[in-house]
Amino acid sequence: MRLIISVVVMVLGIPSMAAKADFKLLPDHTMQPASLIDVAPRYPYAIISELSTGKLRIYKRQPQGEFLLIETMETSIGKKGYGKQIEGDNKTPVGVYRIVSHLTPAQLDDFYGNAAYPVNYPNAWDQLQERTGFGIWLHAEPIGYTDKVRPLLDSNGCIVLSNNDIDRINQYIDIGYTYIVMTPEIQMVPVEEVTALRKKLHQRIDGWQSSWETRQPEPYLSFYSKDFSNLEKNWDEWVVYKKRVNGSKTFIDVNISDVGIYAYPGEDNMVWVEYYQTYASSNYQSKGWKRQIWKLEPDNVWRIIYEGGG
Repeated sequence: MRLIISVVVMVLGIPSMAAKADFKLLPDHTMQPASLIDVAPRYPYAIISELSTGKLRIYKRQPQGEFLLIETMETSIGKKGYGKQIEGDNKTPVGVYRIVSHLTPAQLDDFYGNAAYPVNYPNAWDQLQERTGFGIWLHAEPIGYTDKVRPLLDSNGCIVLSNNDIDRINQYIDIGYTYIVMTPEIQMVPVEEVTALRKKLHQRIDGWQSSWETRQPEPYLSFYSKDFSNLEKNWDEWVVYKKRVNGSKTFIDVNISDVGIYAYPGEDNMVWVEYYQTYASSNYQSKGWKRQIWKLEPDNVWRIIYEGGG
């Protein structure tokens, strides 16, 4: 009888001591999304759009570095689903994208609602795959609709939220820095698995940085894949370029901070890395955000397949 009562009160939403004893509705601190390997500490929130279900989920960083779900929002995606390849295919991209600006109603047609947040599709990986198209936004329902009214497959490739949700999501976005992971399905994995991978990747990134500072070409270039491209130079051209540039200096000092690492959706053993780089050498200095793509190669070593500023 006690079990029956507990189930009934849970269904009706009526609290009871029996229900509290039988059901633990606590956040699961043991699991987190596989995509969120590391996010710079200055950014407490991460956004993942699960394209197959139309769920956009907001996660918040916890003291130990793991991420817990704090918000879920309903969305619409492309009329033809996801996996954008070419301009006009009415599909939503799969990838890791930076939110680059915030458009207000004064800058928008009423169709886009209270706000729009363009993302940087096509990113470097899309360009390497020769994907085309542009104008991928997070935006809202037309002005006048506060709640979600459009079906799951109903945009030209954008992610569409209700006006209520587009107003709420603003608090979680740092324009120019916040990333949104667009993935077919959110993969939840044990926190310790992500922690171990985070440690391994940071060790590789630290090793790459240290080897660069030695100005010795072979150790430094061993961190780059033979499949490397920066959209301008392939591996052979990169080797010639780096040997010439690094060899012209008497010292190199590199500092990186605000590292973000995201497992790339739709790709096996590939991660998108962002960091702020301060570079000083005997004849050149620079500061700015850099991006890399690392891939685990058949010899079980992580190497860089893309590097650039965009």
